Amino acid sequence: MSTIVMDYVRDFMEDVKHDRALQLKTFITVVLSITGFSLFCVEDARLHKANDVVHFTQVWDGKGERKAHKEERFPVISICPTTSDFEGQIKTLTCSGYGPNSFRSFTPQKQQIEIGTISSATELFDCFTVNEAQDYVGTNSSFFIKCDITFNEVVNQGQARITTWANHDVWPHAIIQEPIANTYRWKTVMHKRTTEFYMRVKKYDFKGQGHWFANLEYGQQLLWNSTQDQGPHSSFTLGHEFGMYEEWKEGKLYTTNMMLGTVGGMAFLLSCLNIVAFAFFAGLLQIDRPGAGGGYGGSGSAMYGASDPTGGIPQSAPAGGSYGSI
Repeated sequence: MSTIVMDYVRDFMEDVKHDRALQLKTFITVVLSITGFSLFCVEDARLHKANDVVHFTQVWDGKGERKAHKEERFPVISICPTTSDFEGQIKTLTCSGYGPNSFRSFTPQKQQIEIGTISSATELFDCFTVNEAQDYVGTNSSFFIKCDITFNEVVNQGQARITTWANHDVWPHAIIQEPIANTYRWKTVMHKRTTEFYMRVKKYDFKGQGHWFANLEYGQQLLWNSTQDQGPHSSFTLGHEFGMYEEWKEGKLYTTNMMLGTVGGMAFLLSCLNIVAFAFFAGLLQIDRPGAGGGYGGSGSAMYGASDPTGGIPQSAPAGGSYGSI
């Protein structure tokens, strides 16, 4: 009878330990799964937020730049007065293209252009347009266009200003394809001096197509001496910055592969943490591992030892004992 009771107690304790270990495993797995899913959601949101806007990275393509050097067309140039008063209007304009062993004469075309003022109003000006066909090509930064401007009269408030843009039929993917009315896109040409302008051209590769943008910037200003007073009242030159252009390619700051790599690394760490957490809490709750010694069913059990050849089953006393032997 005692043997049956002890077997029952042993089985019951083993079931309790097994259930406790299973509950602990389940609890740790659920907690870490929720944590892992939350981290995945955070990384997925980060992926979408990082790619909601287009990011560009500057690159250098030597082959593409050499190709562009051979066919780099000058943009269209518009020259306007800064005043609508007759005295400050442009009387004549002569423009020529220069380069190594190269000369080209342009015929400026009259054009009326609306330009805004600093008071936010717009005004119509009598202007001139040069190189509208964009058939003047400069193969390097040594090529430039020079224009001489003569006014009806030299007045303090009257000067010239220029801007550049693209002919849609020639540069269909240029960002600016007409003279911009915004006054800040125009650069002033000062009186009685030669103002140098250069173009900082940028190419943006977006969705497999290059988009061009030329930012017009000031260079030197050369004052005239007294012997030049009888000549044009002002002049300017326009050329490319050394290097011709900057190239920018569309790119992603945080890609799907980067996100999956991050989540995969987190999953591996959580798996390791699962094992460590179970081992720690199992030791804290005194849960034996299956097959370990000690306790019930262990190899060190004094009552039911594994080395007992009888398998732990009590045997009857041998014949000839002191009680009841026959």
